[in-house]
Amino acid sequence: MYIIFPYILLFLGICALLLFWRRKSIIRKIRCMPVPQKLSRLNELVRPFGFEYLLSQDIFTSHMDAWQREFGYCKAYDQCASRFNMVLDCEPVYFDYEGRTWMIELWKGQYGINIGAEIGIYRADSLIPKIHRSSVLFHTVPDDELPFFEITLYKNTTPLYRVAQRHWWLTGFRMGQYCEPEALLLRVCITFPSSEMNHAFIQSLTGHGSSIHGIHFRGQQVSFDYGLPRLADGSIPPSRNLPKKEKHVRAAFAQWENRIFLRLYRHITKPFTCTADQLLYLYEYLPAAFRHMLRIRHKKTLRRKRHVR
Repeated sequence: MYIIFPYILLFLGICALLLFWRRKSIIRKIRCMPVPQKLSRLNELVRPFGFEYLLSQDIFTSHMDAWQREFGYCKAYDQCASRFNMVLDCEPVYFDYEGRTWMIELWKGQYGINIGAEIGIYRADSLIPKIHRSSVLFHTVPDDELPFFEITLYKNTTPLYRVAQRHWWLTGFRMGQYCEPEALLLRVCITFPSSEMNHAFIQSLTGHGSSIHGIHFRGQQVSFDYGLPRLADGSIPPSRNLPKKEKHVRAAFAQWENRIFLRLYRHITKPFTCTADQLLYLYEYLPAAFRHMLRIRHKKTLRRKRHVR
C-alpha cells in the first residue's frame, strides 16, 4: 500500500496538470476568436434548444420555428415549473373570438440561472367554458393570425432589454443573473390582426386586478404593464402597502438552488465577462454543464407535455 501511494499521487498530479493545460488552452482559443465567429458558433450550438443569442441585447430569445411550438400550452406546465427551477409570475388572459377561446399568457421571473420574460398566444379548437379552461390543451396559432408583440423587461426601475417581433412566443432570457419575480416589471405592447380581436382581448384584460395596469388601447393596439404598480416615472411607490406573497416551499428551495448554481457558473466562467465567451468556454470545458444551462425549458418538461397531450 505504501509503495502504491506515491504512484497515486503522481497520477493525480499529472491529471491536474493536464486539466490546467487544457483550461488555459481553451481560454486562449476563445480569446483569439473574432466576434462574428463567436456569435456564429454560439448560435449554432443553441439553435437545437429553440433559441438564438442577440449580442445587442445580451439575451437569448426564441425562434419562430422552435421545437416548443409543437406542444401548445396547458396550465399544468406552469404548475410544474418550480420542479425545474423556474420560479415565475404568470398571468393567462383568456378571451373568446370568432368561435374559439384564445389565450395570451405572460411570464416573468427566474429560469434557473437566467432572469427573463415571455409572452405567448394560443387558441383552442372551439369555445371553452371558464370552468374547463385550466384543463384544456391550447394550440399555437398559425403564422397568418399572429399578433405583433413588443416586450420590455425592467428589474426594479432599470430596463434590461426590449424585443419586438410578430411571433407566437416572444421571449428574452439574460443569463447569469438572479432576481425575485416580484422585482421584475414587464411592459407589453400588442398589435392584433384586427381591432375586433383587440377589443375581445381588452374586455378580458380589464378584469385581471392590480397585476396588470396602465392599460392603453387604440384601434388594433393595446399596451399595459405586468407587475407591481408603478408611478408615472416608472418607480415603485415608496409607501405602497401591498400584501406580501407567501412563497411555496418548493419555489423557495428552487431559488436557493438557483443561487448555488449561479455562484458555480460565475466561478467556473470567471476568466470571461461576456455571455458569449462564458458559454463557449463552458461548452469546451464542461459540455454537460453547457447543455444544462440552455435547458430553459427542460427536456423533462417536454416528456410531461407529451404525456398531457
